[in-house]
Amino acid sequence: MTSKLDALKRIEIGERVAEEESDHLERYFVKTDQWHQMIDGNIDVVYGPKGSGKSALYTLLNKKDGELFDKGVLLASAENVRGATVFRAIVAAPPPSELSFVYLWKIYSLSIIAKALREYDVSNEHSKSLIKALEKVGLLPAADSLSVLFRSVTTYFRAWLERDTKAIEYALTIDPATGTPTFTRKTEFSEKSEEQNLGDIPVEELFEVANHALKQEDLSVWLLFDRLDVAFADSLELERNALRALFRAYNDIKAYDRIRLKIFVRDDIWQRITSGGFTEASHITKAVHIRWSEESLLNLIMLRLLSNEALTEYAGIDPGDIKSDYTKQNELFYRLAPRQVDTGKNPDTFNWILSRTTDSSGHSVPREVIHLLEVAKELQIKKLERGEDEPVDDQLFDRSSFKEALPTVSKVRFEQTLLAEYPNMRDYLMKLNGEKSEQTLSTLSGIWGTDNEETRTLARRLTEIGFFEARGTKDAPSFWVPFIYRSALNLIQGKADES
Repeated sequence: MTSKLDALKRIEIGERVAEEESDHLERYFVKTDQWHQMIDGNIDVVYGPKGSGKSALYTLLNKKDGELFDKGVLLASAENVRGATVFRAIVAAPPPSELSFVYLWKIYSLSIIAKALREYDVSNEHSKSLIKALEKVGLLPAADSLSVLFRSVTTYFRAWLERDTKAIEYALTIDPATGTPTFTRKTEFSEKSEEQNLGDIPVEELFEVANHALKQEDLSVWLLFDRLDVAFADSLELERNALRALFRAYNDIKAYDRIRLKIFVRDDIWQRITSGGFTEASHITKAVHIRWSEESLLNLIMLRLLSNEALTEYAGIDPGDIKSDYTKQNELFYRLAPRQVDTGKNPDTFNWILSRTTDSSGHSVPREVIHLLEVAKELQIKKLERGEDEPVDDQLFDRSSFKEALPTVSKVRFEQTLLAEYPNMRDYLMKLNGEKSEQTLSTLSGIWGTDNEETRTLARRLTEIGFFEARGTKDAPSFWVPFIYRSALNLIQGKADES
């Protein structure tokens, strides 16, 4: 029989980030209704909290390029699956307006489509003319790298906006007689407004050509946009302009039935960019919000565990039998883990895990649940290697392993997510170190050295990003820190004394 130590050493639960487990993701990915809607082409926009699985969908979709090709779909990623983000190239010198951004996204999309047509060897009069025209003006470099492609697009676009009589070697045009794209050499340009200048780029006509090229071969193309939170994290204004423009471009491109943008975006970012009104939002109908219930998260964890031969050998079970029955999944979890972490009138272990890994939004996500279980596993292995007592019965984990795992998860979430994404809040967050877990406006003012108005603004911002949960009343609010951040800041349970 497989020993507990051997089973724990051989079990893989997963990585925090989908990109880091792309080679194994398909083995234990939960193919939810959202996934089936996505693969069937019924979903264009995926919203969800950080860590909810958007990138897992994106990563797995990229792995299905062969299957989708058999259905007549060319898959074209607009962003690197891992590594440096393509879109960092425009952070230093972004387009001057939201309208310019719309055109930039459209030109980039056209270049990706042409790249896909070239790679899949789609050869007809429309594809040939589109590819040739974009190659001649420098919008379709020979290199396969997306970073090189995006840099070529931004270089061309910037030169177009700043053009004078000597600025551009070639310019895209549409032949009025044939409707095919072509290019012209240096042309005399008169001074024009930005809108007039951008209007000279024949993007809509080029999309028509691309659409005809695809339709002639009974093909469609899906352009995948992900990691937008990483690309524009340094500037909220840039993020707002860039993403509002992307969704405007998405709505315009819907007019071409063979071309679809597939956009993966955090729901808190979506709320930010639509605050104050965003007319285009009402036209985004093929969308889905990722939400995880206790049952769906337990199912996800059990499918990951059941993908390990070591686990099925240890437990002496048929994984197929367990996978098809949620009740059996629940029973198996509590065969491997204690019923409670904290005894008495406290939640069962899985609810304890969810309550300790959720920020103030209240939305549990896979990332921290997976991380806590992985850390608990490593801690349990070390205990058994030291010769400590084994967990009772068939359990692989004891209560203390879960408790001892939480500080590591808290530290990683705080440093690698919260501080990394919101560096401008670092000083205020660090000043809370060692304080009580619930504060008022008065106590926060004392800690931060800020007046009432600034304190209220800062507290509201920390609530928006999931660090504070607002409690109390509008006139007398208090701000409670969820468990996921407490260990990282050595916070003490209880409400701060205002005296």
